[in-house]
Amino acid sequence: MTAQTVTTSTGTIGQIFMPMHFSSVNQFTHPAFDPHSCHPRDKADAVKITRSTSSRSPVCRITIVDPLWKIITVALVLRKIAVFWGLISATLIAEPLVILVSIDGCRWDYPELHDAPTLQQLSMEGFRVERLVPSYPTKTFPNHYTLVTGLHPESHGIIQNQFWDDDFKAWFGIGAHPAAREGRWWGGEPIWITAQNQGLRTACVFWPGTEADIRGQRPHKWLAYDGDMPEPERVQQVLTWTALPPTERPHFITLYFEAVDSAGHDFGPAAIQTNQALHLVDDALRQLREGLIKQGLWESTHLIVTSDHGMTEIDESRLIILEDLIDLDEVRVVFNGASGGLDSLDEYRAPEIVQALDQHPHLHAFARANVPARFHFSSNPRIPDIVLIPDLGWKIKSRSVPETESVSGGDHGYDNSEPDMASIFIARGPQFKARSSLKLSRNTDVYNLLCHLLKITPAPNEGSQILIPVAD
Repeated sequence: MTAQTVTTSTGTIGQIFMPMHFSSVNQFTHPAFDPHSCHPRDKADAVKITRSTSSRSPVCRITIVDPLWKIITVALVLRKIAVFWGLISATLIAEPLVILVSIDGCRWDYPELHDAPTLQQLSMEGFRVERLVPSYPTKTFPNHYTLVTGLHPESHGIIQNQFWDDDFKAWFGIGAHPAAREGRWWGGEPIWITAQNQGLRTACVFWPGTEADIRGQRPHKWLAYDGDMPEPERVQQVLTWTALPPTERPHFITLYFEAVDSAGHDFGPAAIQTNQALHLVDDALRQLREGLIKQGLWESTHLIVTSDHGMTEIDESRLIILEDLIDLDEVRVVFNGASGGLDSLDEYRAPEIVQALDQHPHLHAFARANVPARFHFSSNPRIPDIVLIPDLGWKIKSRSVPETESVSGGDHGYDNSEPDMASIFIARGPQFKARSSLKLSRNTDVYNLLCHLLKITPAPNEGSQILIPVAD
């Protein structure tokens, strides 16, 4: 597009933007003023629009003789231009813009418990699932990847934050661990690949899996995780992407915040520090909202705010000590804490080990093949031989294994049916009815909703269509 100067025989009336290639004809009769449609005495007043041949300053000159025709001509030409640009604007607005925000560790009731104004406002303006049920185990990496694939952890392969793969003869870990950046660990098809395979652009301010080369692809734009990056800078990065020209702007963007989870672990879900962390993120969401309003994108944007899991109170009086139940020389501890996994060094001893562990009144022990079907946690060889599920608030601990998690404050990883493990889900945008809600949904359902909003075909997944009707 280029600016065109519109002039009449009495002077310039201003600049308009018109396509650079609008015509190779230097002089034409405007269709709104066909001389042959005029009364014979008005034919002399027919309108001619002449385009300057200068490529440096193209000019459209509207030459009118009759003063009344001058006024009518200018009004109708501007009206034609307005209609033209209205059609162009409508086309641009029709381009999907979906922003998926994760507030790590944000329990379903936090917006009211901690009086977060932006989250409450988004809830009133849009749709809310009262409790989004995470997948088991209720840990960060498995559930973030479930949200963007629609697959249970046993299906996409990220079964815990830390686990052993016997085929690779290697450990998977998070943080600085290199495995999290290797595509071989990540199964399924995350939403950014689904979108890119169907011609859309993606960008991610952090999300588990975005740093890995999965199926030969990463998001078009992505950042390596930096926990020290302030919340306002993360939002500003998103706004920088949304400010790009429509032909470059991403259609799908992720945004991740970990402050609420960190505070919940250290101090507990009801602590003032957790309140402060949530308000810090709530302010960042307000910044995002105001930025999109200034860019003229807010009303056409679908914003989804969710989380990977909730949080519950713990204390050091509720510990399950493995050495008090079994001989640790017979097993390898794969992970412990709010969920546990052990590999038996002698497969014939495994049933006896399971029976001994299951004697604890606050612990449920299963051989991998016998984990109840509702957990969807038995069909992947990365799942340890013995699966341990403690009661809510209890933690599995070993005296011989270094403690990596706090035994006071808050934790997650428990049975995904526990209300304290449920997470937040709020969606606001043109396809969501204000003040609408649903009691329960599962986080495997979110991927299908994202695909629906982006108008793309989902990859095979394990989610339902329960969220689709609320976005129609």
